[in-house]
Amino acid sequence: MQTLFQQMNQRLAQGESLVLVSVEASSGSTPRGEGAMMLVSAQGRIAGTIGGGAVEYRSEQLAREALAAGRSRVERFQLRPNEVQDLGMICGGDVEVSFRYLAGGDEAAIAWAREEEARLTPSGRVYIFGGGHVAQALVPALAAVDFRCVVLEDREDFCRPELFPGVEETRLIQNGDPAAYAGITAEDYVAVMTRGHKDDLTVQAQALKTPAKYIGVIGSRKKTAAVFAKLRDMGYTDADLQRITTPIGLSIKAETPAEIAVSIAAQLIQLRAETK
Repeated sequence: MQTLFQQMNQRLAQGESLVLVSVEASSGSTPRGEGAMMLVSAQGRIAGTIGGGAVEYRSEQLAREALAAGRSRVERFQLRPNEVQDLGMICGGDVEVSFRYLAGGDEAAIAWAREEEARLTPSGRVYIFGGGHVAQALVPALAAVDFRCVVLEDREDFCRPELFPGVEETRLIQNGDPAAYAGITAEDYVAVMTRGHKDDLTVQAQALKTPAKYIGVIGSRKKTAAVFAKLRDMGYTDADLQRITTPIGLSIKAETPAEIAVSIAAQLIQLRAETK
């Protein structure tokens, strides 16, 4: 979604006219639900998807027609078994799709696009403490599904933005400095993957002082038990420790950094959907 609106704002500002295709309503079994979007230019689809297959193909054609006419429109598709054979499945259902014409260079269109980007951009960020191999695999995985990622590291060599495709920001910090945690809100996620027990302990102790909706930590049960014991010695209660998800990610027997990144991304997608 972020990529779609970034493209929209950039191209409109450059004077290129576009059509934003949106699923306004759907019923039955359809490829994508309400809210799915794609952006179409005179050359075809630029970004986003409303599900692929016959509906998206036809919608792209209609978007080009709306673009040529300079007018918005709404279409309703009735999907019946004989119409969806090319999708390889029998789905059925009805889909209402809007085609919003946006004139290139038009100040009202540009203002609307910016407002929509602000409205639809998720407010929460993922604060990733530690810039090692898992973080380097995790950031692009999360960015691809519209999470905004901030990497915090105390080693300069592991804090370079080019290591994390899609990262919003990297910060060189001291793990125990409370200022590093000051911006974390109740909408944010914390992922702890530092290089050792001592740093994990320090980061968890500070993260528990924030209102973060999620705190996840990489680590074995043995490591977790040792760190939790020290946190209790520091005055943290069992209720505090229940805020920590460890091992981080869904249980899919992940082993490699890329697999662990997939498990973490899946868990955050699930949590985001449950807390909308």
